[in-house]
Amino acid sequence: MIRRGSDFIRSMKEGHHGEVYYNGEKVEDVTEHPAFRSAVRTVADYYDLHWSESLKEYLRIYNPDVGEETSVTFFRPRNKDDLRRLRIGISKIYDFYRGFFGRSPDYLNVWTMLFYAHAEDYFGKVFGSRMMENVIELYREATRQDLFYTHAIVAPMYDRSRPPSQWEDPYIQIGVVRETSEGVVVRGAALLSTAGPYSERLWYLPNIRRDTDPRYAIFFSLPTESKGVKFISRRGFHPKEGFGEFEYPLTSKYEEPDAIMVLDDVLVPWDRIIFYKKPEEIEGFMWHTVNLRAWFNWHFVIQHYSRTKFLAGLAIALAEAVGINNFINVQEKLGEILLYLSIYEAGMVASEELGEQLDSIYRPNPQISIAVSAMGMKALPRINEILRLISAGSSIPVPAGIKDFENPEERRLLEKYMSSKGLNALDRVKLFNILWDTIGSETGIRYEQYDRFSRGDPTIRWAQMYTEVFKEKKGEYVKIIRDIMDQMPNPKA
Repeated sequence: MIRRGSDFIRSMKEGHHGEVYYNGEKVEDVTEHPAFRSAVRTVADYYDLHWSESLKEYLRIYNPDVGEETSVTFFRPRNKDDLRRLRIGISKIYDFYRGFFGRSPDYLNVWTMLFYAHAEDYFGKVFGSRMMENVIELYREATRQDLFYTHAIVAPMYDRSRPPSQWEDPYIQIGVVRETSEGVVVRGAALLSTAGPYSERLWYLPNIRRDTDPRYAIFFSLPTESKGVKFISRRGFHPKEGFGEFEYPLTSKYEEPDAIMVLDDVLVPWDRIIFYKKPEEIEGFMWHTVNLRAWFNWHFVIQHYSRTKFLAGLAIALAEAVGINNFINVQEKLGEILLYLSIYEAGMVASEELGEQLDSIYRPNPQISIAVSAMGMKALPRINEILRLISAGSSIPVPAGIKDFENPEERRLLEKYMSSKGLNALDRVKLFNILWDTIGSETGIRYEQYDRFSRGDPTIRWAQMYTEVFKEKKGEYVKIIRDIMDQMPNPKA
């Protein structure tokens, strides 16, 4: 039920992933390819965390829904204490990642659990007993095999002025080409499938708001090794040849390859489909009954709380190392980071305390989870900006690598000229290598860009706080003003 890292690596070596292409060549072994091997090993670390003596009490739990012990990330919270238990387990994982590596198995495990929790009250009522059973069996499959799921959700941006059904080729966005007795055949692409090249399963979620044509209204689970599933990877940000963890302490562990996913007339069996032909139901799925948006934003809050702890520690260490921590302008910037950190922590606790008790699950408070997560779309890039301002030009002149310290003549010079008030030369270079990998390397810039847009256009998401998230509550706030207006005197007739 709970795998070890070696089990996952063996699965990858046996080819339980899609066709992967990198720089014009088909990749045969993702466990050894420079662009993927560090990510594969980090996923293996995730599984091994469940066997760690210090962490297994947080990451393993008896799961009554399957009658056995599973990862806590598959655990359905039925009350507030359960949700806290789930959050603590996820927090332990992201503390290990320093808040990076967001497409870890835990992320989609929670989705799979959530769909299972609403098998009857949503999928059964809306789509019938067949898809209700699909949801249940897919959950059982995922928990029994401890599978690594990723997802693909962003349609190609061929022409934003027209819906995809009106494009010259309506199957640029993934859609159903035809139905067969075995299932449906789908064709199209999704532009962002993080971890796709080394995942075993895939959740595909369509963008039905952009086009309500029923051919696009399909949500399914798919083994990535299915015929016709292809991943074209972006350029890898792995350390340059001759360099490693010393020079790239984050990239060497937390670089997450992203890929274009192509479904080239792929057969999706009927028993792997959970949402089909009812585009009008996407609102209930995303915002209401299932409220997927509340859950994945809650997950982001947990991850980014861990990241902000890391970033706060980095900023404070930098300021204290070079003796600028007593400057008021620097203290203001450090205080701003700690302010964001406190908001994340408050958001986690408040989303539990003010959560919603449903018959089948206890879910985090949607308004709080979505609001704090949306804040992060601007807060995390702002923290990176603060790190750039604090470090200024000193972030640039750092020796090339560890071999500079292995040359006695160079080391003598480095120890004299690279030391600082609070650190010797070696520790200062280590600190500034962490800094550069955070704010200046390809991996660091990719994370910043992802933080800005991983939940969509930040302008739309912030606007949705008014139009969607607080839709039911905003009348209460207007009433406060109306009450005051009613108490104010009117002019005499």
